[in-house]
Amino acid sequence: MSCNILSVAASVPEEAELFTNPRRAKAPAVILLTTGVTAAGLFVMASVGAQTKPKAQAKPAAPKTAAAKNETVAPSGAPTPEQIAAGKKVYEGNGCSGCHAIGGKGGNAGPDLSNTGANSTHTPAWLQSQVTNPKTHTPTSTMPAYPGIKGPDLVSIGLYLSSLKPAGASSAPLIPVPVKVAPVSAAVVAKVEKLGGSVRQVAQNDNHVEIDYHMTGASVTDAALVPLATIKTTVELNLAKTSITDAGLANIKGLTGLKTLHLENTKITDKGLAHLKGLKELAYLNVYGTAVTDDGIQQLSGLANLKKLYVWQTKVTKAGADKLKAALPKLEIVLGFDAK
Repeated sequence: MSCNILSVAASVPEEAELFTNPRRAKAPAVILLTTGVTAAGLFVMASVGAQTKPKAQAKPAAPKTAAAKNETVAPSGAPTPEQIAAGKKVYEGNGCSGCHAIGGKGGNAGPDLSNTGANSTHTPAWLQSQVTNPKTHTPTSTMPAYPGIKGPDLVSIGLYLSSLKPAGASSAPLIPVPVKVAPVSAAVVAKVEKLGGSVRQVAQNDNHVEIDYHMTGASVTDAALVPLATIKTTVELNLAKTSITDAGLANIKGLTGLKTLHLENTKITDKGLAHLKGLKELAYLNVYGTAVTDDGIQQLSGLANLKKLYVWQTKVTKAGADKLKAALPKLEIVLGFDAK
């Protein structure tokens, strides 16, 4: 205790003076004793206080921001140019263009995304879910999941994809809001798969289907299109890079609900396009790399819902495209850089 008392005494200037003032020679003992008692008392009080003082209640945590919580809630309203640019950067940085095309650029292993935002079911939240877990919407989807895209990046890519629409388009769905239709029979699906195709249901609660032959490529012939005549619920058909001919397209002329059709890099000519006249719901058509001409595309003038037509590296000229556009003012025609 004496050490504690000395340290307390030494810390007080007046008490230090008492050691050198003869008129107050007796004071140090009293002061030291008093100080010692005081110090001891403070020590005891501090000890008791430490045991009895209630713990301070933790302050309520400040609300976390979306970024801190890693939320994926998209802002309301139309995406800003900055948000779209950020989402495009995420899209490109994750190699999405290896499988998907936008504006004629990219792969075709997956659906073309040029107009994906025109589908009213493709909200930013829906698209975020599609990126992180495609099987949420389509259990048979072959698209890989991207759980590594999250937080602000996931919000951005959802906003970017939702912004992809034809110029001046509203959010009219390319694929109808789920309508109850009968699923494709297992026997028909088996026929398509045996001939090199795949049949995917567009959503868990929607039996409309997407049919894809392009992964099989040149070995796919007109025979592969025969089973399609009975699949009236087809909304997307990909025949790119196959060996189908004009005659084979006769099998799909009854698919009046078809909205997306890929014929790029096939042997299709103007005669084949004649079979598409009755596809009144068709919104997207790609004939890139075919022998289609100006006369051929004029056969599409009755397709009022057609919003995008790719004719790059065909025999279509700017004059022919302008003529069709006069009949379909809302149609966007992608001619490519080498069009005359």
